[in-house]
Amino acid sequence: MLLKRYEDFLDRVDELGFMALSNLIPGFPSLAEETLEESWHTSDPETDPWRWKDRAAEEKRLAFGSILGGHKGFVSASMYSLFYQGFHPQEHMEERRALGQVSQTVWQLWQLFEERTLLNTSDIRQAMGVTQKKGGSKVDKAIMELQQYYYLTVAGSRRKTNKYGQPYGWPANIYDRVENWVPEEWLKLNSGLGCEEERGRILDKGVAISNINRSGLAKALGI
Repeated sequence: MLLKRYEDFLDRVDELGFMALSNLIPGFPSLAEETLEESWHTSDPETDPWRWKDRAAEEKRLAFGSILGGHKGFVSASMYSLFYQGFHPQEHMEERRALGQVSQTVWQLWQLFEERTLLNTSDIRQAMGVTQKKGGSKVDKAIMELQQYYYLTVAGSRRKTNKYGQPYGWPANIYDRVENWVPEEWLKLNSGLGCEEERGRILDKGVAISNINRSGLAKALGI
C-alpha cells in the first residue's frame, strides 16, 4: 500500500521502527519505494514526501538524517535509544580526537556546533571558510559522520534569504546537536542494554521488516 499522506508515513515508520529515505539495500523498506514519484516536490506538506522528512524532524515525530550507517533515513521514537546507544561513541569527542579517531574537519565542525546551532550546509561552509568546490566535500563528509554517530541530527529545514531578507529556493536541512534536539523520554526507552545487545535488537527488527539477511543489513548499517 502506497503512502499518500503525512500521518500515514508517520504511522508506517512507527510500525517499522526505522526506514530508509531511498535504497539503503534492496529489499529494505524505503520512503522512495512506498510513495508515487509524482507526489514528490509539490511543496504540499501533507502529500509531498520531500517535505515529510523535514517536517517529521521539526515536529520531533521521527528522527531523520544520515543516521542509518551514514545513509539517510528515519528512526522512530521507540527505537531511537537503540540507535543512539548502539552508535554513539562512549568516549568524549576530546578523547576521540586525542586518540586520532576523528579528522581535523570533524573536530572543527563539532567545535562550531558547540558555539552555534541550527545551521544549514551553507552556514557551516561559510563559518568554516570553505566553498562547495574548495573544501566543501570534506565538510559534507564531516556533517554526515557526525550524524552517523549521533552527534548531530536534522532539526528541520529553512529557505535561504537574500540581502533584503526575502526567502528563495528550496528549503535546506538545518542541523542541531542531538542533545539539544532529542526528546528526553526517547532516550529513557530500552534502558539497561549493552551496545552489542542494542545493535542486535536493531538487526533483529530490520530482518523482521524486510527481505534481507542479517549480514547484509549489518554491513549496510556499519555494524
